[in-house]
Amino acid sequence: MFVRKIASVMAVLFVVRIEAYRRSSKRCDDVAIIGAGIAGTYSGWRLRHLNQKITIYEYSDRVGGRCYTLRFPETPDINVEMAAARFVPKKHKLLYATLRELGLQTEKFIVGKGPSKDTTVYVRGEHLRHQDLGGDKTPYKLHPDERKPVKQLQWEMYKNYTDVLTTNVTEDVKHYYIKDVDGIEMYTQSVMSMYNKFLTPEAQKYIAETSGFDTLEFDISASVEVMTSPPSNEKEEVLTVSKGFQSIPTTFLERFLSENKRHNIKLNHHLKAIRKSKSGIYNLYFEPTITRNGRTRIITNRPCIRKCAKKVILAVNRLSLERLQWQGLYQPHIREYITKAVKDASAGKYYLSYNSPWWRNSPFYADYVISDTPLKQTYDFGTSKTNPLNSLLQPMYTDVGIHISYWKELVERENGDVTDGDIAFPMGKEMVNITNKYLSHIYKLPLNAIPQPISGIISLWDNYPYGGAWQEWMPGYIWTDVEQQMTKPSKEDDVFVVSNAFNSRSFSYWTDGALQAVELAMPYFGLKSKALD
Repeated sequence: MFVRKIASVMAVLFVVRIEAYRRSSKRCDDVAIIGAGIAGTYSGWRLRHLNQKITIYEYSDRVGGRCYTLRFPETPDINVEMAAARFVPKKHKLLYATLRELGLQTEKFIVGKGPSKDTTVYVRGEHLRHQDLGGDKTPYKLHPDERKPVKQLQWEMYKNYTDVLTTNVTEDVKHYYIKDVDGIEMYTQSVMSMYNKFLTPEAQKYIAETSGFDTLEFDISASVEVMTSPPSNEKEEVLTVSKGFQSIPTTFLERFLSENKRHNIKLNHHLKAIRKSKSGIYNLYFEPTITRNGRTRIITNRPCIRKCAKKVILAVNRLSLERLQWQGLYQPHIREYITKAVKDASAGKYYLSYNSPWWRNSPFYADYVISDTPLKQTYDFGTSKTNPLNSLLQPMYTDVGIHISYWKELVERENGDVTDGDIAFPMGKEMVNITNKYLSHIYKLPLNAIPQPISGIISLWDNYPYGGAWQEWMPGYIWTDVEQQMTKPSKEDDVFVVSNAFNSRSFSYWTDGALQAVELAMPYFGLKSKALD
């Protein structure tokens, strides 16, 4: 009799628990998406037809993440792209197809991708055209065998000191398994290791100072840079989005929200922790944030906001994953991938508008300039058709660590402490004076020929939650293995990472990589992945 009563009570408790679970699960999201950048909004857009309760949670009050488009009043028809700005349709097929599906217009990106033969190079106080690099005008004391264009120099290093010509594996994995003359595979060593063994110190400086980007060199995996064929002079078509790159995630969001009344977005929510309940539901703990004048802060004296979900998509960057409190990210191999397999690459962009394109009076004018100054890359972004003569210059685009530190110092003197959540800042007097000094050098024009700008803004992709403008693969890892394991870090959990930080195809410095990362997770939601080639 007693046993029957116990069994009856247990049965009642079981039913009560089931009903409590059903009631609580109805309040929970079917899917919670963390991050309203391009990966998060694309996730929502891809899942829009599932007829589920889906909420996107965003750290700041802005949708777009590293797709961030502004416009100055005096040049309203020119996009001021604070991060993502261009794509190559021949290579970034998923992005291009998606833009067409969304109905977003594209147009030629006027400054292209990388240097042309007419690009101005200003290094060691000397002006020359990019086509002259490696010739007699090159201001470097290079060994005779190293006096050649940078790409040719790099190709000959790999051709002469590796088995690139005889490695008999498929092209998609060849860059991992090419070995140098010491028998060391590319994926296990850094670019720096290759350079130190096979190039002179002067040649290394030549490569670094005349190349547009710094983090594509040296301490990253040699698999990133290794060349499997000679350099080509073929010009790639480069496009941009007519309404600006931020229109991609905002359009995703609009279509997602309009599809179902149970779709939602919550701004100013910072995910601090994930805890799995015994019922299998995920409790999400958010810290409230506040955004003022484009600067987002966590409100530390407020309690966490608890939400719940059946599945979670983490569409956030590497640094956010590192700080997130969830046991799935603390498994030893996953923790290693997050902290060691890739590194954050800081970068900065700086735009100034003027009432005339004064820089085109330079005897060394080009729409793209590479220099060894703190400006690093300088672009002519064109003249407004709406307000003729008003023109936009991007005096600085750099990922050189010491330069980022310097620009950050200038920003802090003008704006106070630059802490987590800060991205874009107005120009200051000291910043403009320093910029004018170097613009005078690279364009070889007197300071008094440089007028005061009308507007200006600088972006520094360095702080939390972004960590950097993109991520780079480090030595010792087969990218596809890491990518596969990071997509679903825990076999027991329905928590998915769609960060393009671990992308093995387009890499994280291309927007296409974010879409590819999302596609890898779609089969877990009953959807077929789109082609990633």
